[in-house]
Amino acid sequence: MAEMTSELVTYLHGDLDLHIIEARRLPNMDLVSERFRRCFTACDTITIPHSSHSRHTEPDGGGYKPQHSRRKIITSDSYVTVLVPETTVARTRVIKNSQNPKWNVHFFIPLAHPVINLEFQVKDNDLFGAELIGTAKISAEKIATGELISGWFPIIGSSGTPPKPDSAIRVELKFTPFEKNPLYKHGIAGDPEHRGVRHTYFPLRKGSSLRLYQDAHVPDGLLPDIELDGGKVYRPENCWEDICYAISEAHHLIYIVGWSVFHKVRLIREPSRPLPRGGDLTLGELLKYKSEEGVRVLLLVWDDKTSHDKFFFKTAGMMGTHDEETRKFFKHSSVNCVLATRYASSKLSIIKQQVVGTLFTHHQKCVLVDTQAHGNNRKITAFIGGLDLCDGRYDTPEHRLFRDLDTVFKDDFHQPTFPIHKMRL
Repeated sequence: MAEMTSELVTYLHGDLDLHIIEARRLPNMDLVSERFRRCFTACDTITIPHSSHSRHTEPDGGGYKPQHSRRKIITSDSYVTVLVPETTVARTRVIKNSQNPKWNVHFFIPLAHPVINLEFQVKDNDLFGAELIGTAKISAEKIATGELISGWFPIIGSSGTPPKPDSAIRVELKFTPFEKNPLYKHGIAGDPEHRGVRHTYFPLRKGSSLRLYQDAHVPDGLLPDIELDGGKVYRPENCWEDICYAISEAHHLIYIVGWSVFHKVRLIREPSRPLPRGGDLTLGELLKYKSEEGVRVLLLVWDDKTSHDKFFFKTAGMMGTHDEETRKFFKHSSVNCVLATRYASSKLSIIKQQVVGTLFTHHQKCVLVDTQAHGNNRKITAFIGGLDLCDGRYDTPEHRLFRDLDTVFKDDFHQPTFPIHKMRL
């Protein structure tokens, strides 16, 4: 923020409708690669002898003329990132080997940032990372007027001059301040057609409901009721108990996605109602039981690349997610358990893709099941976010540390910081 004080800062709070169209006269940032290629190539053309009437020759009047096969010229693999201070808000795909790339891509970007200039960084995608070609800027003060801005904007390199004469990027954009958007101004009242949040993958559905959870389990009467509009009352529910009931009563499908899914975990430990069928089983045993009933059970678990269980080589992994244990438990059952590594975007360099695949994880937490709807109909119930179905996650608002270690939390002590055998009292 200190760097902004010398120039006019404009707060852009609203929606930016942005169209990145193309760029022109970009420099060749791959000259080194091109020179290496030429070192291993005698010449850029291959000439076929006159006497050879192969498919590489073409008739020319009374004889044959040699056909020249030209190699593809290697040049910049360019893409664009759109930046506000310290934040990348959009990125195009990479256009390979083009000094006049055409992206023709559209973005709808919510903004709430103090900005001097909206920056368009044009980069070259290389094996070892991205190299900046140059930056085009549009004044935030001009953007805030809400007028349509369209045209070519000069690209300036790090030296303060264009990387090539007439290098430029063509964009079109229009900013809508939040006070002119009825959804921001009036909330639900500003959405009479009930279209919900705009520009999302899926439209708003009718007949849905939402339930919020605080902890894996909330004993009755432990937390006060919360008064809602219309005389309604919110009472905290029991997340893991509800998940267990939903799994037990599923007829068609049980889909689970998780950073960690441990087959030995027990979902119900302090029941507030009669146990469902299989409610006394571990999660792994319950899923096997349901799959044997004919329910389609699929698990997608993050694959920790540091964990292994092959022949005599076994490691728990740096994160201790039990991924190999869970995979092995379901191996010869009708439960389909797949370990999925984190695949990086193909837009990144090969080196960065390897870094992402090794150091970054999947962090989704979803349980999708079919549940009873009105009459004989079924509906989809989704438990999303919050808690992985693994050890060390069962908790209540009391946040007990040492009580009930031999009962409620039996075999569920999770302390990855200090190995138990090294702890001394």
